[in-house]
Amino acid sequence: MKISFSGTPKSGKTSLLEEVKKILSLKYYVELVEEINLKNPFDDDKKSEFRSQFFYMTTQVNEENIKSIAAPDILLCDRSVLDQWIYWQIHIKNQKSTPSLEEKSKLLKSIYQYWIKTYDLAFLIRLDTREYEKRNSGDEFRKVTTGYVKETEETFGRVIGEDNLKVHEIWNNNSLDESAQQIIQVISEKLTLEQS
Repeated sequence: MKISFSGTPKSGKTSLLEEVKKILSLKYYVELVEEINLKNPFDDDKKSEFRSQFFYMTTQVNEENIKSIAAPDILLCDRSVLDQWIYWQIHIKNQKSTPSLEEKSKLLKSIYQYWIKTYDLAFLIRLDTREYEKRNSGDEFRKVTTGYVKETEETFGRVIGEDNLKVHEIWNNNSLDESAQQIIQVISEKLTLEQS
């Protein structure tokens, strides 16, 4: 079973995923595909450009394939091709359409549409604005504006709706343990269904 964790920056995706991995590892062989954002070899100020987005999307696919070689019972993915497609959508939102841009979008969309079907479960980790602002206030290194978070949330919602994706929303406003237990319940139900 391959499970993706998507969401905006600061939503607590990675911490939640690590907690879920600890719990699942008590019973299953679990592998983790770590977030690939820090592996980008391109300039920090150009991380949204096509070459960066192509790197993110293809590296996501490759990392998932590499981790699958060990045949884990469960493969947990910190982000997915959905996240990469969302960030590309935000990047091109206010750009003038050109044949080149359309070709680039077509290529990324093909990868996204093909690969999104490979996830058995998808979670979208959400956070209300007040909780987000609390978590964001002390971190100058990875500070993200509330406006950007809202735009990202809206884009997730639009794409999930347009593409009719089955995504489980988890509000991560409570304790880490409570949110992790919600996720474990969904995973357990899916595993029970598959085994019956």
